[in-house]
Amino acid sequence: MQADLQKQRGMPRLLKLTLSSFRNYERLVWSPDASLLVLTGENGSGKTNLLEAVSLLSPGRGLRAAPLTQLGRMGSANWGISARIETRDEFLELGTGTQGGQEKPRRVFLLNGRQIRGQEAWEDTLATVWITPQMDRLFSEGASGRRRFLDRLVMAVTPHHARELAAYDRAMTQRNRLLQTRFSEHSWLSGLEASMARHAVAVAAARQETVRQICHYAQNGLGAFPAAIATLQCNVAQKLETSPALVVEDWLREKLAQLREDDAARGRATFGTHRSDFLLEDLTSGQPAALASTGQQKSLLIGIVLAHARLVTDYRGQPPILLLDEPLVHLDAARRASLLEIVQDFRTTVLLTGTDQAPFAPLKHAARFETLKNGAFLPSSP
Repeated sequence: MQADLQKQRGMPRLLKLTLSSFRNYERLVWSPDASLLVLTGENGSGKTNLLEAVSLLSPGRGLRAAPLTQLGRMGSANWGISARIETRDEFLELGTGTQGGQEKPRRVFLLNGRQIRGQEAWEDTLATVWITPQMDRLFSEGASGRRRFLDRLVMAVTPHHARELAAYDRAMTQRNRLLQTRFSEHSWLSGLEASMARHAVAVAAARQETVRQICHYAQNGLGAFPAAIATLQCNVAQKLETSPALVVEDWLREKLAQLREDDAARGRATFGTHRSDFLLEDLTSGQPAALASTGQQKSLLIGIVLAHARLVTDYRGQPPILLLDEPLVHLDAARRASLLEIVQDFRTTVLLTGTDQAPFAPLKHAARFETLKNGAFLPSSP
């Protein structure tokens, strides 16, 4: 095993993970001795919580997008995650958690032992991509989940995308409030609409380019997973195809001003990038994911994630860490076998979870198997 680790030196690898009062973990110090890891255990044992902790080491709110107040163990306001990561032949110490002594929990970030302001300094350090059971029906439910999924993909190749999203949301929230309370403040509203337009154009452009790149990488399937076509439905992105960014900003700003009365009546912004959608279809059959079976949707989703991993690898020079929570559920035998073969070739840390080890038997000689119970690792044979 040690020889394998030396041979794989330089790829993104999780070397150590420490959790304090996080979810169902009172205290955990884990030093995985392999890059391909299979975590098994009963429901509620802490498998997804562990993946969530790793996901919080990259920009964003993690795989559950949970509020800070829900992350602490048994309602604790204070929790912490730290990790030692090997990436680009460097060793990084990343940490995040809530700061004590605050009336309202505030998330802090650490890089190599030093507290940093926000996640900006993390943006080029680590990319993570995940699949969770909640995503199995992603393409047959509401658009908000698909937008979050797409934005997660965008962040891995356009790290400042998270800042643009946050700035757009802040301006939109302030405009919504102002329309309800001080509708006559036209100058203030104009400033907020100008800010929304500026950040919306940046968000739409980043989404548009990422979708274009994903389509390029997904035009050939990988293993048993189908080739796919991804589409961004967005009025702002559509306008960007024929007009310069500054022209689109002016157009959107004017559009928002025209919609003030309607938006005030509805209590929300009715136009903008927050109403975009991300669609997917099988390249060969042309079947939209929304009309596919659960198993077909899962196959298309995994295919897109694998295509995106290839995009990130080319863009960053190294692949993202893969977090695959219950990835074999809803897959037929051929696709289960294909996925287990594919993950063995990824030169990065790959975490897979399941309730028992049997479905992962093909990885017996390639992966490290661990069993979790009540937030602790049990002795387990590979």
